[in-house]
Amino acid sequence: MFTGPRERFSQMLVRTRQLEGNPHYIALGMAVGIFVSITPIIPLQTIVAIALAYLVRGSKSAAALGTWLSNPLTIPVVYYANYKLGCMLLGYQKTLDSITFDSFSQLMELGLEVTWAMIVGGVVIGAILGVAAYFITFRVFISIRQRARQVDTDSRPRP
Repeated sequence: MFTGPRERFSQMLVRTRQLEGNPHYIALGMAVGIFVSITPIIPLQTIVAIALAYLVRGSKSAAALGTWLSNPLTIPVVYYANYKLGCMLLGYQKTLDSITFDSFSQLMELGLEVTWAMIVGGVVIGAILGVAAYFITFRVFISIRQRARQVDTDSRPRP
């Protein structure tokens, strides 16, 4: 069943709060998931994010949640930004004015130059957002853990 952006964001927040592990472990997984969600590999994002999280010893659950950044509303904007940045970094003179596609195979049909530009742009944008996601997630989970400890301390019976 299709859920709207608000419901999906709400679900993501609830599931994110339920993640277990130390803040570094969770933040590393989230960073990997966000990084992968920006790259143009739609049908493989969750699998790649989980595999990378395993390799860097981050939270696989957080990585899977991080891929939720990639959705039907954000994909056109993100992929177009990837493409434009990739063209600029690679020095391509001729660029497309818009990109519309529904799958990785359609992306490949646009040609190797377009695909390469999207991958290069996606890696750069994904790396920036992944690093930002790491620090934000780390701070959020430090705060969540501190609040939980404070509640535990406050709720203990006093002698």
